[in-house]
Amino acid sequence: MRNKKNRNDGEGTDEIIIEPDNREEETAEEDDFEDSVIIPFSRSAEKKDNSGNKGKRHFSPIRVVIVIVIIFMIVFVAADVNSGGVFASVNGLITSFFTKGSAENFSASTDADSVYDFRAFDNGYAILTENGISYVNSSGSVSAKQQLTYSVPAMDISGNRVLIYDRGGTSYSLQRNKSLYAQQSAPYSIIDAAVSSKNNYALAVAGDNAKTILYGYDSLGNVIYQWDCPDGYITDITLISGGGKAAAAVINSSNAVLYSSLYILDFEYDTAYADFTYEDETIIGLKFISNTKLLVVTDKYVYLINKKEQEILYDYSSVDICYCDIGNGDYTALITTDHSNDEYYSLTVFGKTGKLLFTADLTGRVRGLSCSDKFVSVLFSDKIETYTRNGSMGGSISGIKYFDGIVASGNYVYVLSSENVKKYPAYGTISYSEINEEESTD
Repeated sequence: MRNKKNRNDGEGTDEIIIEPDNREEETAEEDDFEDSVIIPFSRSAEKKDNSGNKGKRHFSPIRVVIVIVIIFMIVFVAADVNSGGVFASVNGLITSFFTKGSAENFSASTDADSVYDFRAFDNGYAILTENGISYVNSSGSVSAKQQLTYSVPAMDISGNRVLIYDRGGTSYSLQRNKSLYAQQSAPYSIIDAAVSSKNNYALAVAGDNAKTILYGYDSLGNVIYQWDCPDGYITDITLISGGGKAAAAVINSSNAVLYSSLYILDFEYDTAYADFTYEDETIIGLKFISNTKLLVVTDKYVYLINKKEQEILYDYSSVDICYCDIGNGDYTALITTDHSNDEYYSLTVFGKTGKLLFTADLTGRVRGLSCSDKFVSVLFSDKIETYTRNGSMGGSISGIKYFDGIVASGNYVYVLSSENVKKYPAYGTISYSEINEEESTD
């Protein structure tokens, strides 16, 4: 195990590097770029030196402005597409128009009696059943699968890394790029697990004498960190993308009243970097949105923690939360209701920096929620609605009945039923007379 440091933080020394003078090379590169731009220029921009040789040509202000505008448009469109803005919606509409037929014909069997987890993976999805894990691509083909015999399988995904574990058991396995690269056994029964995009991972286990422990591992499966929970029971853990920090949600009780605690752990130190207590609240989700910022959702508030400071982003203590998606994609979304009307719900969406993006009223019986990097999708008992980052409705697909789960991935929405998974375009207004003829079990 790695030696841990004391809490005394030191300041590093900045190294000053003197770069060589490459102005002549840069001038040559500028001249090449100048010659490649086919735009009329003023002859007055050409000058001759005293020896009669032609001097360098210079950009006119108009040409500089044109180049800046073009660069700005390229950057803006790329950022907009990546974050689910207007151009992403247009791109999605075009994609939906040309692929509507293939989406109608998409039907992938679950090949199982029970589905334990269903998540986006590589523009398709990963489905975890009692038989193991299967990776299904956007055409409906199984690109890879692994058979498992876990009693209660569960998983965590970060990038192309997947950690599958037996909740309540000791077995777990790790996969990278859909291929198995390690099978391990935990020292105690596993409560929760988390994997980073760098192959580091963590396990929360139930130790001896009712103590819970968090173990941190490197990519080779070596224990590099151990934290014994001082009091209470670990219920949820998460890692930063680099794998060097973890956060643990803990539930405890005082005078028969439950409350939650949160501990932020750095693998370089023995003790928690920061801890918070939430009286009469239960933590239902948490994730790092940067190396220093953590988003925490309880049954009453949404908090943003930056290093050791905490602020309330949203208060929904007067309503009840029905669905929460905090672990997938760039967005975090909540659906709440006040139970005065069982067909009236409210959607609240936060961006990848923790900023509140929008709220929207929903009409209909909500059955599921999923976030991608581009949009937020809501499953109702008879339709799907997708929302872009500004709160506008990017897609509405009606004529759907009685599905059990939903995954937003790429430009599509994958919907799970008891027997199969179907795919629908995420953008545009589409109405199907009847897609699934299963009878309601309500």
